[in-house]
Amino acid sequence: MLREIEAQFHFWPWSIGIREETKDLSSSLVSFPFYGSPVLSISTRAAVYLPQRNEQFTRFGPPFRTLGGEYQLYEVPHGILASREKAPEFTSDVIGLRVSDRRISVRILAKGARSRYSSTPDGEVNESELARTVLAWSQFFDDLIEEAQKKWKRKNRFPWTAILDFVADLKLEMSEPRMALIVHIAETMHRQLPMTVNAARKVLVRERLMLPAGRVTETDTACLHWYVRQPGRTMAEKAATNRQALIGVSRRETYNTLENRVLKDFLLRCIRESKRYLNTEVGNDQTLINSRRATRVRSFKHLCSNLRRIAFMEEIDKPPSPVRPNYALQNDFRYRQVWQMYKRLLKQEDEEDRMWDWQSRTWAEVARLLVSAALFDLARSSQKGRLGKMLVEELVRSHMQLLREQHLGCRVRAGSEPGPFLIRHRSGNSTIAAVVEIVHTDLAHEHIATQNLGRMGGHLYLVMTPLNGDRRKVMVVWAVHTAASEIHPPWEEVASSAERALKQHALRLGERITDFPELHGFVVVSDLKAKKVDLHIGSHGQLWLVQVPTDQRYWKDAIEGLALVIDDILEKTL
Repeated sequence: MLREIEAQFHFWPWSIGIREETKDLSSSLVSFPFYGSPVLSISTRAAVYLPQRNEQFTRFGPPFRTLGGEYQLYEVPHGILASREKAPEFTSDVIGLRVSDRRISVRILAKGARSRYSSTPDGEVNESELARTVLAWSQFFDDLIEEAQKKWKRKNRFPWTAILDFVADLKLEMSEPRMALIVHIAETMHRQLPMTVNAARKVLVRERLMLPAGRVTETDTACLHWYVRQPGRTMAEKAATNRQALIGVSRRETYNTLENRVLKDFLLRCIRESKRYLNTEVGNDQTLINSRRATRVRSFKHLCSNLRRIAFMEEIDKPPSPVRPNYALQNDFRYRQVWQMYKRLLKQEDEEDRMWDWQSRTWAEVARLLVSAALFDLARSSQKGRLGKMLVEELVRSHMQLLREQHLGCRVRAGSEPGPFLIRHRSGNSTIAAVVEIVHTDLAHEHIATQNLGRMGGHLYLVMTPLNGDRRKVMVVWAVHTAASEIHPPWEEVASSAERALKQHALRLGERITDFPELHGFVVVSDLKAKKVDLHIGSHGQLWLVQVPTDQRYWKDAIEGLALVIDDILEKTL
């Protein structure tokens, strides 16, 4: 068993050192309420991993010291918390801990974690709204990459000014169901797919068959070996013993090639994805049923079903796994685009499990994007002369760098945040100014102002350095995926919890660290049902909680709301 001090679960990212919001991993079974983004603190002498995939957890922020030694925070995957057990209100799974040469399994019982699937009154099992939302986030980043390649001719790099425009365009799609990969496939392949199927490639296959003696026109070595073993001296005598038949080489046409196997599997997967999209994203909403995207996907589903029923499709087998593309799939104009779309479907299915497991990290990625975009929006507003409390100026142009594949839920490269920014008061004669830097939690150990803030559990840090030499200020941003929880406390209580933690961390760290910065902060929480951004304040009025919709079509308003919060905090702290 682990000693109490070596591993602990914390209900919130800021709960380190707060006894009532912490559970010790002192036994092989741990039960705690799930609020959305719990974290795990473990001695740096230990490691944590998922036994079922032997997947190592990634570190969350810099290590920190307590009286018991040096510790490290880890984010916890949602997947281990949302597999249904006998008791429907509880969820459980196992994590593994390595301490020296010992391996220990700890069973987790999390109360309130949302499940991946939901049942209809008819007993049909569908993906839950949360699962569809997580998949939509993945599609959002895929669309960003595609937009970057199309408009900016840059692989995986996106100007921050274009981010604001891209998110603003999403708001115009409120009358449409959310974008998905199958919509893109339907729009791209609707015309080409029938031509590919109707002109499907067929080949001649050589077979050894028993043929009438007069029809044998071709033989090979194996046929000759068989021939010499037959009784008789002449061909007629040898054929007579086999009902006037001899073994020979015959050729027949077949469609059962690798490229056609992939084509058939592609049709089946498109039919399945189309049904899934129409059931989950469109449903019975009359407005969405007649929308452009729903109509296109419905038409594409019928097209794929009809193509699937063509006679020669019956003789085509399933493709091997994994598929190693041949020349036709990579170079034949009939199959090249089918192969590209097929790979994207396979990749989506492979990534869905990981995105589900690490959705809290994906939400943290979304929150970092929204906060960075909000600060950039303040700079653009200042440049255009729009009113605000602070003048914000971007000092160095930057691009957001995207990852083509998610890494444990993350799709944006750490360090590609915008800035630094120069901020000044808009009103008055004050000449006080400061530089604001955005520091990603993965790079917090490299910045002098954040390298000792590991116990804070912040997902992003806004470091404000006054140019007159005054004390530094650090704004801690916490991203909490409350949409993944069914039982989280009221928003005011969550804000008050973070507010108390901020004061406690400032008190403890300030006693040990010279030139410790002044701490401020706010929380960005996710909400499945919200349609607009809402603001909540802690009990002492010193910490803000921003309630953000999970649907990306509302993120333009979220950026504007976050910009107001950041503008207000900057004005009060400078």
